[in-house]
Amino acid sequence: MRVTSVLRKLLGLCASVVIGAWEPTETGEGVRPKLVVTLRQRSGRRGRCGRCGMVAPWFDNGGGTRSWRHLDVGLATSELVSDAPRVSCPEHGPTVVEVPWARHGSWFSRAFEDLVVFDAICSNKLAAARRYGISWRAVNHMCVRVATEALGRVDLLSGLVAIAIDEVKYKKGQRYLTVVCDHMTGKVIWAAKGRTKDTVSSFFDVLGEERSAALQFVSCDGAEWIRTVLAERAPGATVCLDTFHLVSWATAALDEVRREEWNHLRRTGGAQAAKEFKGLRWLLLRNWESLSSRQRATIRELEHANRRTLRAWQLKEELRDILSMPFIAACRALDEWLSYASRSKLAPFVKLARTIRRYRESIEATLEWKLTNGISESNNAAIGRIRSAARGFHDPESFITMIMLDRAGIAPSLPWAV
Repeated sequence: MRVTSVLRKLLGLCASVVIGAWEPTETGEGVRPKLVVTLRQRSGRRGRCGRCGMVAPWFDNGGGTRSWRHLDVGLATSELVSDAPRVSCPEHGPTVVEVPWARHGSWFSRAFEDLVVFDAICSNKLAAARRYGISWRAVNHMCVRVATEALGRVDLLSGLVAIAIDEVKYKKGQRYLTVVCDHMTGKVIWAAKGRTKDTVSSFFDVLGEERSAALQFVSCDGAEWIRTVLAERAPGATVCLDTFHLVSWATAALDEVRREEWNHLRRTGGAQAAKEFKGLRWLLLRNWESLSSRQRATIRELEHANRRTLRAWQLKEELRDILSMPFIAACRALDEWLSYASRSKLAPFVKLARTIRRYRESIEATLEWKLTNGISESNNAAIGRIRSAARGFHDPESFITMIMLDRAGIAPSLPWAV
């Protein structure tokens, strides 16, 4: 009796499980030994459907005994063996009875699956499969089962107030996922294949009209496939334009001016000057506070060498400064910036001024509420690491499963930490 109690603790089995027998088995050279443990549920427990957990009447004895791979014990693998009777579920019909140590339809115990999935999240599925001597496909099925069970217990879309919408690449070519994050928790709450209006609309279909109306803030870039759907499905939400994309527009305009000046120097015979000017690209794109004293001196020399490029660089830096100002001061400074950019005679910045006027309301909302897509960019970086660790994903649904397990806060705990 004492040995049985110790064995139950070693295997992490609950009190409702009765250990009938246990036997270590010897194997050949190069093959791991195995500990086989025979189990049954404690008498008096009513049978439940393995799919929905509903109490159901007994149907038959099923197909005999079944076995489940369990946590390793030292150098030995362990295997749980038990009868698998069936119950007659009103919803699912004849179904194998629910057992506390394993999920329905699995050949592995619950604790073993949680451990393997934990390792798959920390490394990748192939590494986890090699570590435990199982197939990659078995690890993939475990990830799906664990994620499905976890998402069935929690509602990630409940109580949303502020969200961030962005896209992330999952494969070569124009293959993208749309990812939605919660600003309050920093977690990914939804992801789907594609970056179209239909994709964003499908998120609001899942969210529902009532919860869509409760949204107060949405941060995104200037993509019309997002903003058009937001205007229709969440008209009461304040849309904040991500400042990262705003600054990237300014740096792109600066680089376009630099290329125009470089081409002008080449056409007018200044080959050496053009060569030196070409090397300024990354220097011009860097932030002023990140430059060394020598690099800052090079920027100042542009006042005599190329005033158009200096003017473009100043416009870029001034726009960055505006984004860090208090709201009222920033709005006034932005008016002055737009006036100066429109009269700068720099075509890329004249075009940028028109674009900023178009998104002025969203930019002012960002200046006031300080909501950016930084949380999305942080999650996208983590998602990129998942993709790199797996050496890419052929199936976007498998990628989404790993994203939700890692970034939605539904990853399983280690069996001994529960």
